[in-house]
Amino acid sequence: MWFYFAACYIITKIKMLQRIKNKIGFLILAALAVAAVFIWSALFAQPTDEKIKIDFFDVGQGDALFIDAPNGNQVLVDGGPSDAILNKLGTALPFFDRKIELVILTHPDADHLSGLIEVLKRYDVGEILETGIEDSTSAYADWNDLIKEKNIPVVFARAGQIIKISDNLAIKILYPLAEINGEDFSKNTNNTSIMGKVFYGQNSILFTGDAEAVEENSILLGDVDLKADILQVAHHGSKNSTGQEFLAAVAPQFAVIQVGAKNRYGHPTQEVLERLKGVKILRNDIDGDIEFVCDLVNCAAVAAKN
Repeated sequence: MWFYFAACYIITKIKMLQRIKNKIGFLILAALAVAAVFIWSALFAQPTDEKIKIDFFDVGQGDALFIDAPNGNQVLVDGGPSDAILNKLGTALPFFDRKIELVILTHPDADHLSGLIEVLKRYDVGEILETGIEDSTSAYADWNDLIKEKNIPVVFARAGQIIKISDNLAIKILYPLAEINGEDFSKNTNNTSIMGKVFYGQNSILFTGDAEAVEENSILLGDVDLKADILQVAHHGSKNSTGQEFLAAVAPQFAVIQVGAKNRYGHPTQEVLERLKGVKILRNDIDGDIEFVCDLVNCAAVAAKN
């Protein structure tokens, strides 16, 4: 008889332990579910960063414009005269990011091209936009060899092209008026420069390469909206660029001059500085790297002396 009662006692205890265990398991699952709700709520409550960054890097006597989009896409317009661009990109990009979605070469002069050659060697480039004109320099030959070696897709620029970078962010090409790939402009490549307008929400930024009066006047003859909040002053402030009529059509709030300190060309010239009176001027030789942070309505300028 005692065996029967002992067995009943043991069975009762086992059932009690199972109920306790089940209750503990339920409580753990419930706690995890509540935690998950809070975690996902917090994630969805995070504000989306809809700002873009536009950097006019101080690379000496040359141009280098970098666009960092909210979706992680990046655009580099020209690369300056040396490998100085690599340090700038190293600061602007996370260490693990080795891809630039779009590289634009406005024209193959060394102060725009040489740094891009170093970029092609070290970064994965998704696509290249260029004019494709003929040029006999060794640097341009190296550029073309690297494009072939790395099998990078190339698009030849012409007016009217629209390149979408992310939501609310696009680049419209204004010049050249038609494709000029394969043509020889070796006497003066400045007036083959790709000119493009970056749109982000209500903001606009005009990049110009080394465009001179010939190119500016060609664009003015067409029905082109040149109005822009930020103007990259053409040809580093040369007297042959940024004519009064062209400047009036752009009517910028900011003018950025990409120029090296104490350069031998005397850039920017006094004539151009006089034309820019009334416009907020930022210069790489004085202000160092120049960055604009833009939301969908406004752009704010940040200049940091190197």
